[in-house]
Amino acid sequence: MPNSVRAHRRFTTILGTVAALLLGATVALAQSYPTAPVKVVVPFGASGATDLLARVFAEQLQQRLGQPFTVENRAGAGGQIAAAAFARAPADGYTLLFATAAPITVAPLLSSKVQYDPRKDFVPVAQVAVQPVWLCVNAKSQFTTMADFVKHAKDNPGKLSYGTSGVGTELHLVAEGLARSAGIEMVHVPFRGGAPVVQALMGQQVDLVFLSTTSIAGPVSQGAFRALAVSSPERLRAFPGVPTMAELGHPSVTMVPWWGMFAPAGTPPVIVDRLTQALQAASKNETVHERLKATLVQFEFAGPQEFARRLQAETAQYRDLISAAKLKVD
Repeated sequence: MPNSVRAHRRFTTILGTVAALLLGATVALAQSYPTAPVKVVVPFGASGATDLLARVFAEQLQQRLGQPFTVENRAGAGGQIAAAAFARAPADGYTLLFATAAPITVAPLLSSKVQYDPRKDFVPVAQVAVQPVWLCVNAKSQFTTMADFVKHAKDNPGKLSYGTSGVGTELHLVAEGLARSAGIEMVHVPFRGGAPVVQALMGQQVDLVFLSTTSIAGPVSQGAFRALAVSSPERLRAFPGVPTMAELGHPSVTMVPWWGMFAPAGTPPVIVDRLTQALQAASKNETVHERLKATLVQFEFAGPQEFARRLQAETAQYRDLISAAKLKVD
């Protein structure tokens, strides 16, 4: 047998051995992960909608993967502080980010000073849920319909104040989108998370708020808040009397924010897959549905590829809105 043939066979054998070793190592990594506690970073304060969902899903991951998944709240700058720190985390699956669009698709469009690039620094793991944005007032407010509120805002430009969970959040964008569509001016009062926004409206420290269903479901059901409109494409079954923004003449304000999990770029795909599968199972779990029933969260799962496509489309939508409204935070 010629030496060249022997050399080729030896080379092929070596390649096969290396491939088998790599495959074995990959399988072992997938089966063993995690072998230590995992930190789940939430870029907003405790007790808000994002924090609540993060803790429920972290608990599910802990049960399914056998290691503690500990939530760490790191609020500030519409999620940018946490996202910037997360971008520097090791790509080993032991630091995850449970976030909304605020630091992922919105912040990079609002500011040139954002210290991370979501497309390069983060890997989508899964979208787990969605919820529309609600426009609410205190039950004691003079505004009983959105038409009342819009008329007053037009007659008193810059006098009404509205609260959201932070500058650059999708809640902020819905508010700005409505202001542009209705031709009104309002004063934005940002807070660190949904819970303090709820308290501010309870105390009538702001005139109105833009919040997720999770944050306002309780106060609306209890009669403390009056819902004037919702940003979903259709009315919600639980609140059939609340019209959509589109019904009221503002179709451009139809937006349904999401919640999802991310890993640092470079995280082994097998780890991402293991997390994705666990999150998908958790999103179908009846215990999770029951625990979050009162919040009216809508479970809508999307894996890494589908989630990435949504992020791309959403970025284009928000870019147009931010450009048209001339929003910048630099």
